[in-house]
Amino acid sequence: MQRREFEAQFLAGCRRLAEKGFLNCSSNSISVRIPGNAEMVLVSGLDDWREVGPAAMRTQYLTSDEPVAALHGSIYLERLDVGAIAVSSPKGVELLARSGGTLPPLFDEQVRHIGLPSWRSLEEKRLSRECIRESFRGGANAALFSERLVCVGMTCERAVFNTELLEKCAQAYVIAKTSGTRPRLVPFWVRMIANRRLLNDERDAAASFLNGQFPEGTASY
Repeated sequence: MQRREFEAQFLAGCRRLAEKGFLNCSSNSISVRIPGNAEMVLVSGLDDWREVGPAAMRTQYLTSDEPVAALHGSIYLERLDVGAIAVSSPKGVELLARSGGTLPPLFDEQVRHIGLPSWRSLEEKRLSRECIRESFRGGANAALFSERLVCVGMTCERAVFNTELLEKCAQAYVIAKTSGTRPRLVPFWVRMIANRRLLNDERDAAASFLNGQFPEGTASY
């Protein structure tokens, strides 16, 4: 993939989340790993994400001490399979956080692409490097920090998809919880099979990045 194509896909992912209102404040951020280098392309600190463009992109080392870059870098250094990270503030996730912040496994796609446990909700008001690094050990691809959602993926497209998926799950669960309905959970054996496939995909993605290549997209469950 050429650098121009890589940047175009990254900006398309930023705009897709911005248009849906998921990227809506300066504390949001999104990044992609540069294969073969200990670097990433990062966008952060925007008040109006709908205006995101090439000028907003900056290249940072994974070991950068700059606060936002350090948070993203800590995940990339911990998880060699991660190719993109999105820190967003979807409305459904905010409602979930205010109602307790727990999300059970509701959908096959959720356990296939988010992993086991499918959700981690932490009470920390600030994103520390140690806290966020600990949250993504073991292959899980999402965490809730206060009212901010952090989703990772093997590609930018997957990180965007995971963000959209978690918002859909959060909305469904909040509605069910408010109405008093007990949702039907994904069976344990399905979760185990899905998690095994996810871990295999993550191992393949890590190998691709180590070889200086972008991993291929993963199939749906």
